This record gives sequence, C-alpha cells and structure tokens, in this order.
Amino acid sequence: MIRMRGVAMFAVLALAAPALAQPVEAPVDPYAEPTKPAPPKPAKPAKPARPAKPAKPAPAPVDPTPVDPYADAVAPTPVEAAPVDPYAAPPPARPAKPSKPAKPAKPTKPAPPPTTAPVDPYAAPTTAPVDPYAAPVTKPVAPADPYAAPVTKPVAPADPYAAPVTKPVAPADPYAAPTAAPTAPATVAGRIDVAAVQGLLAVQNLDGWLLADHGGMNPVARSLVDATGAPSRRWFYLVPRQGEPTLVVHASEVASFAAVPGKRVVYTGYRDLDPILKKLLKGKKTLAMEYSPRGALPSLSRVDAGTIELVRAAGVTVKSSDALVQFSKASWGLDGRKAHYLAAHHLTELRKDALALLRERLAANQPVTEREVADRIAKGMATRGLVGPAPVVAFGAHTADPTYAPPATGSATLARGDLVLIGVAGKVDGGIYAAATWVAVADAIVTPRVAELFAATAGARDAVIGLIRDRVKRRRAIAGWEVDKAAGESLLISGVGDLVLHRTGHSLDVDLFGSGTDLDDLEIHDARTLVVGTGFTIGPGVYSPGELGLRTEVSAFLGKDGLEITTPAQMTLDVLIAQ
Repeated sequence: MIRMRGVAMFAVLALAAPALAQPVEAPVDPYAEPTKPAPPKPAKPAKPARPAKPAKPAPAPVDPTPVDPYADAVAPTPVEAAPVDPYAAPPPARPAKPSKPAKPAKPTKPAPPPTTAPVDPYAAPTTAPVDPYAAPVTKPVAPADPYAAPVTKPVAPADPYAAPVTKPVAPADPYAAPTAAPTAPATVAGRIDVAAVQGLLAVQNLDGWLLADHGGMNPVARSLVDATGAPSRRWFYLVPRQGEPTLVVHASEVASFAAVPGKRVVYTGYRDLDPILKKLLKGKKTLAMEYSPRGALPSLSRVDAGTIELVRAAGVTVKSSDALVQFSKASWGLDGRKAHYLAAHHLTELRKDALALLRERLAANQPVTEREVADRIAKGMATRGLVGPAPVVAFGAHTADPTYAPPATGSATLARGDLVLIGVAGKVDGGIYAAATWVAVADAIVTPRVAELFAATAGARDAVIGLIRDRVKRRRAIAGWEVDKAAGESLLISGVGDLVLHRTGHSLDVDLFGSGTDLDDLEIHDARTLVVGTGFTIGPGVYSPGELGLRTEVSAFLGKDGLEITTPAQMTLDVLIAQ
C-alpha cells in the first residue's frame, strides 16, 4: 500500500511537473493564443480606424493646412504605446484609447462645429473651400472679398472726382468739405455746411453769419436754408463761430423748417421778436449778412435797410457776407457739377436741333418764325427735364437787343441773309445752371461786317480764357473786374469797343445770375476774386442798335486744376444754306 501510494504520488508529481513547468512559458502561449482569436492584431488593424483619417491623406495632397490640425490629433497616436499597457493587463484599457480622441477636443478649440464634422466635410469641402475651411479665420476672409468689392466702389467714384469723386478734391479741399456735408445731415441746413462756415467765420474773425428773409426777398438765405413750402413771415438763422445754430421762426411756420438743424426759438408777434433778437445777438460784436456797402454788389444786397438797422440797434456791426456766399451758395460741389454738365449737354443738343430746323426750312423754302423756334426749344427743355428762362431766338435786327424774347404774336420770319442768334440757359431741377449763345447766318456766305464782329467777340472770349488760365497756372488770384477789363481792351483793339453794352460774364449757381463773382467792370466794379469750385459765363458781345448784335457765350468752371469750358465754344460762324 505504501508502495502504491508512493507510486501514485510520483505519478501525480510527474503529471504536475509539466503543469508547473508550463506556467513559465504559459504566459506567453496562452496569451499569444487568445490574442490570435481576440484579434489584438486586428486591434492593430483597428488602427486602420486611422485610415478613417486617411481622409487625412486626402486633405494632405490638397493642402497641408487641413493636415496640421489633424496631424495634431494624430500626434496623440503615440498611444500605440498605450495599447501595450492596456493590453498587457486590462484589455478594456482599449476604450481608454477612444478616450484619447477626446484630445480632438483641441480641434474643438478652433471651432466646435468643425469637430462635429471635420472628417467628412473636410474630405470633400477641402477641394473647393480649402482655404476658407483650413482655418475658420479664413471664413471671415470670404466675406472680406465681397466687401473688398464694395470698397472699390467708393474708390471708383473717388477717381472720377479726384478726377471726378475726388472732385470734391477737384474743387479743392474747401469743396471736398461741402461734398461731405450730405453725409452729416446733423450739420447741414439746405446747401449750407455749418462746420465749413464756422471755419470761414474763424478765418474772417466774425462772430457769426445771420441769414434773414421775409417773403423770399433773400434768395441767398432761401437757397442755403432748407425750408419747405413758402414761408412768408420773417425768420432768422444764426450760425455762430462756435456752437449750434439757432433758428428764429414764426409759430405758424415752424413745420416748414423741420429739417433745419439747430435750436428753435418761436415768436408770434413783434412784441416777442424784438426781445428774442436782442437775446440772440447778445455778446455778438460782428456779424455777416447779405449786405453790400452802398449797394456796390446788387446781387448780394438782399437784406432790407430796416432789418440791418434792427441788428445794429443790438450793438452789432454788420459786414458783407460776400466771401461766405462764395464758398457756400456759389460753390457747385460734386452733385452740382454733375448736374451742370447734364444741363450743358441737353442745351447743346437743343441748339443743334434748332439750327437743323432752320436749315430744313431754308432748303425747302418754307417759312419759320422766331417764336416757332423758341417754342421748339422750350418744349425740348421740358421733355429733357430742364427748367429755365425762355430761350432767346432773334433774327436780323432783333439780334441788336441783348435781352430780346420773341413775342407770342408778331415775331420775325427768317429771311435769307439774316443774322441768327440763339441763346439758351437751363438746369435740371435743383441743379446748377448752364448757359450758351450761338450765332449763324441764313445764307451761304458771311458778309465782311458780320465776319469782323464775330472775330472781335470770339477773340475777346479767347483772350479772357487765356488770361484766367495763365493766372491759375501761376497761382495768382484774379478779380472779376480784371477779366472784364481784359475783354474790353481786346474789343477796343479790334475797333468795336464802342459797341459794348454789357459785362463779359456773370456767376452761375442754382440761380442763372448767381451769387458768386461776376466778370464785370462796366455795370459794377466787382472786386471779388474768382474762387475755385465756382462757375460763370464768358460771353462778350457787341451790338449795333437797329442793325445787328453778336455774342459768343460759353459756361465755365474754375477747378483746382484750371479753367474748364463746359459748353462748346463757337470758333466759326455757321452758314445755314449750303453752297
């Protein structure tokens, strides 16, 4: 028995010995076997889950930009070492690997949305919107392009006005200011730029500009202050050197001045008005008004003597607003300049049409009257949206009258050999006037007398244009009287100086006879200088009473780069009958 037990024990030990020896190698084999079925190596094919990021190789060829954000996410894949530890002990440590994709939370830093769909969206979108999506920052860049386009729009107007948008620049810096006025409605009353005016007041050492009107007597004030309707009672608008403007207006007309910026003081009768004005003018020593000492500038003398006395009674010295008017009402500005060129174009076409009508009637031996031609031009103006005075159409001896207008009945009928004078002036509503005068002969030849007078007037016109351009080129100021004197001297040299009846030209603005400098040393002595940004006519004329008259008139604009002639200048007499 004992022996058998020993044998049995030996047998057990013998059997146990291999089992005990196995465990030494067993950690290798048993785990190697489970790993074969448990596809730990398929687990490495689980890294082909990163081939899901082979979507990453797709971006990589397109642009490294998407690769970087995802290369960072891949960088955590040193977790290959992590699979070793989790597999060595706890296979479930593998879920810890997906927990590391939580590090793609770093991609969520750039933009949480991309983390949700960076893979698929970028696999395809990267082809088209690569740059925009490579970094969300480039998304703003996409809108930046559409906005870059609009930015060039302002640049386009800028070229026309520095050539034309810098035309605020063209009319010099002082006129760039009026152009900016519309953008700041809080400082604009009608066509007046309050900020620019206050700068001029400081330069001239004036305490303010007092605009006053009663029943439309002061067109300067009415043009500059934007009142609706037709105010008929007295109103005052004070622009101080500093601070907010103040409007004094009758209680019944407050609504007419709703768009005018500044404080409002309302009165109902003369008992209210006197103390209100005294309070308004308190502390003001010198104010500008539309006043010209001794009536030297009739176009500027718009405030009645009684109102001037009322202001002086408050202890105020009244000075002329001529310089202020030059830089406000008489200044064309960008919009005014464009409107003027449009009017000039229409007037030129209407003049051509009128001359064509005369040629047709003469060729067909059919009658045509002054009134018929004038009505045709007036109808054309209305059709083209122009407003202005009745056109001047004169035949024969009627040309000797500078202000002739054909009557409704009894106007002259064109005869062969007649001198024809056509004068037109107009503007688009609210714009700047243009004016031009043309002469022709209802014949195939021109008489020596007519040729002599035309050469004299055209020569005087060209001499004046040359003088202004020379002064501008040398940066020297030129006064209105100097221009008129030069034209008179040219006509005198031509031997027709005694036939002059009117000044060489007048200011053009929203009024045909504007408030700027006139080219005049005959009717008045206009000592004001021509100002950049303003316009005027140049039209010397000669008239032989009862015989004939000639005038060659053009419109002109004085820009910072020189003098521009805005309507065609007639160089030769038109003959209306072909030879």
